Amino acid sequence: MRTNRNLRLLLPVVALFLVVALSKPATHSIDFLVYYHAVRVLVYGHGALYGPQSGIGWPQIFRYPPLFLVVFLPIALLPLKTAVVLWLALKCAVLYFLLRALAIRVEFPRTGWWWLIPLCLCGGFIVQEFRFGNAQFLIFALVASALWNLRERPVSSAFALALAVSLKVWPLFFLPYVAARHHLRVAALTAAFMIGLTLLPSVHFGWRGNIDLLRQWTTQEWGTSSLGKQAWFPSQSLGGVLQRYLTAMDFSSWPDPNYPHTNFVALDPRVVRSAWILLTAAGYAGLLLLARATPGPLDSLANALALCVLPLLQPFAYRAEMVVLLWPAMTAGALLARREALPRWPIFCLCAAALIEALEPLIPGAQMQRFFQAVGVDFWATSLLTAGLLAVWLQWRRPEGSIFMRSEPVEIPAFPVVGSAE
Repeated sequence: MRTNRNLRLLLPVVALFLVVALSKPATHSIDFLVYYHAVRVLVYGHGALYGPQSGIGWPQIFRYPPLFLVVFLPIALLPLKTAVVLWLALKCAVLYFLLRALAIRVEFPRTGWWWLIPLCLCGGFIVQEFRFGNAQFLIFALVASALWNLRERPVSSAFALALAVSLKVWPLFFLPYVAARHHLRVAALTAAFMIGLTLLPSVHFGWRGNIDLLRQWTTQEWGTSSLGKQAWFPSQSLGGVLQRYLTAMDFSSWPDPNYPHTNFVALDPRVVRSAWILLTAAGYAGLLLLARATPGPLDSLANALALCVLPLLQPFAYRAEMVVLLWPAMTAGALLARREALPRWPIFCLCAAALIEALEPLIPGAQMQRFFQAVGVDFWATSLLTAGLLAVWLQWRRPEGSIFMRSEPVEIPAFPVVGSAE
């Protein structure tokens, strides 16, 4: 029985590997080429590690801290095609173990067609991320491991989150969240591990060399992370949607200048940026209050909500980065499997989000796809998913909703562990 269940989960992961590996040559793994080129520059000393001339050229510049170069070094020493296949195989293996562990965490049903819900909600993001060769999915796996081990393995959780932050800065979003969840020890350990991991490349670069690279990286990211600066794709975050709806954007300098204008008015970009900052601060404060008020039995649901809020509030979010919705998507599938226990409002939101994401890639025509990205279809689908999960959280927080809550949290093995779905 165990072998059959494992085989049923393994087959789609293997199928994904074959589809991605056979559909595009190595030269189409654009994000992977950026990492590969940057480490080659490190090894041979010809080129820039940061700035407009880094990576494979603007806009595909290298945007990761120095530690990423050290971690990626063994893969970059391989021939390009071999490195691409190995990178993809690693991510498929991580996806397999991640799905098994999340299935327990969200109590995903073992029978029925409920796998279609996470497939519709997040399948397109995962395929695109895997085809580009981005590191986002592996960083997300570290964050997921940290979140589900907060209670059982606080030290491992802190190290996983610190490693994620040291490789790519967005997981820093979860440090105040972890503290608000009353895991102050984990938050403190994470900060300590972050300092150590950030300084670790000094062994290779030397103290001054590492500090200089950190300075270059910080200067670069400060210039590219502010709303409205050097954007070159329709962001699916709140900031990006506000920008396109409320300001007259100039797409002429983008690699693809054919995106349609969707603005209703043409406000001063500084006003829109201020509004975005206020809304983002309010949204993040609301998330921290929710985290503080979440009882132990609703840990998984709170984590799913936090992962939904992340792409909505960050300055930029494009489709490949939205693989973080895998946990919320599986939570949605598990909830809809027992929809008789839910009111109509969250059912409608969760089903609508799944339907939108399922239909979007099926609409033919490049111009229609540009229109969907400019309008922010993924943003609105994520907002519906967030609203549905939030409605369930509010219901289950009420005394009459306590019948749906576990009396004790589920213990999840450290990621990854064979047999975690049992």
